[in-house]
Amino acid sequence: MIQERQSLLSHLFRLGDLLILCAGAWFSRVLGEALISHPPFPEDAGALWGGFLFLTGSWVLVAWRKDLYVSRRTENLIHEISAVGETLLFSMGLAALASFLFFKGLPFEPLTTLLLVFGVFCVERISLRTFLRFLRSKGFNYRYILIVGEGRAAEILARNFRSHPSFGIRILGSLFFGGEGGGRLGTIRNFGSIQRLQGVLSNYVVDTVLLAPSEMASVHEINQVLQLCDEAGIPCNYAPGFFSLQNLLPEVVWYGNVPAFSFHTKTGTSTAFAVKRLIDILVSSALILFFSPLLLLFAFLVWLHDRGPILFKQPRSGLHGKVFQCLKFRSMCLDAEDKLRELAKENEQDGPVFKIKKDPRITPIGRFLRKFSFDELPQLFNVLKGDMSLVGPRPPLPSEVMQYDWWQRRRLSVRPGITCIWQVWGRNRVSFHRWVEMDLYYIDNWSLWMDFKLLVRTVQVVLRGTGM
Repeated sequence: MIQERQSLLSHLFRLGDLLILCAGAWFSRVLGEALISHPPFPEDAGALWGGFLFLTGSWVLVAWRKDLYVSRRTENLIHEISAVGETLLFSMGLAALASFLFFKGLPFEPLTTLLLVFGVFCVERISLRTFLRFLRSKGFNYRYILIVGEGRAAEILARNFRSHPSFGIRILGSLFFGGEGGGRLGTIRNFGSIQRLQGVLSNYVVDTVLLAPSEMASVHEINQVLQLCDEAGIPCNYAPGFFSLQNLLPEVVWYGNVPAFSFHTKTGTSTAFAVKRLIDILVSSALILFFSPLLLLFAFLVWLHDRGPILFKQPRSGLHGKVFQCLKFRSMCLDAEDKLRELAKENEQDGPVFKIKKDPRITPIGRFLRKFSFDELPQLFNVLKGDMSLVGPRPPLPSEVMQYDWWQRRRLSVRPGITCIWQVWGRNRVSFHRWVEMDLYYIDNWSLWMDFKLLVRTVQVVLRGTGM
């Protein structure tokens, strides 16, 4: 009965979202016609109905792909709003592409539709979430959960369920694996070992089995629980104890038909990283075109000084240590690498890097290029190719990476960049240890907004001529 009621509410929720989506698109069309004397909308009925059909069809497809209508009673509101926004953005993109291919345009204003519908969706979900959590806190619309295992995750989740009655989760009891002993979950009713699982599932109402084994559980026992849940047709959620490790972000990836847990420390969603890459491509392409006269001029001046190579290609370590050729305008004399051994004792930077303020190997044109960071302009081609990003930790030399302490190697977990925190706030004023800490702070707190602020700050640094 509960499942039937939940299914009915889910279908009504889907229908309501589709009506809101169509109403928002129609309102944007009416608003565009009222404000613009000749709005660029297709006028024939086929284009009108086709555009709305593409929009609703795209929404249904993307919402299904992103599991938008699964139960989110214990999920953070930000996650739900983010999922709604991504679904809406992808749906509009698919609808726009199809409409332009078949009807040469959308029959409504896409940006107005996006903003209007997203706003209504946010209000709708906040209101519904508030109402449902109120009901659950009063004892309605609850679910019975059976905890199997006494791992770290079981303790954390049991504590969360008890402290958040608005989740509507009631813990029926717990069972333990062989070797766990039993009794670690405090006041929760203990049904005994997992050998009694079949009897508990037969004699009690269980909506979900929460599998949270400790390190004492065997793979055979875990498989036994999964098999019994499958035979009984009861959902089983698996929460291993290592999910509670700090900064560890798990997600499910698929290798054909085989699922696997993926763990990483990066912040942000896959969509945000895709947007970051798209920005890299668009901005680097635009900057290459904009600076093309300067690129040609600097190339000629570098060559004119000593008739040597224009570009300095140096092997650098990129994402996960992959070596690539980092490009720069050559700013040093032809035998700079040979003179490095002689100057090694004058290094002014600690750690596995070499820097001195008045490097005698730098040519006059090279000094000018470095002062305004023009020597790094060719790295825009590295960004366009995908070896680098506009913002990220500077790419180290492979020889420097070999000298890293273990904790410092996490600098290689993201694409290196042309600029980052150290370039705009640190430079030679900080130690190598602090430099790495700045890069790790960027990695752990990354966002598109942080990239934007660092790019703006980089422009200010370049205009002051303090170099990069």
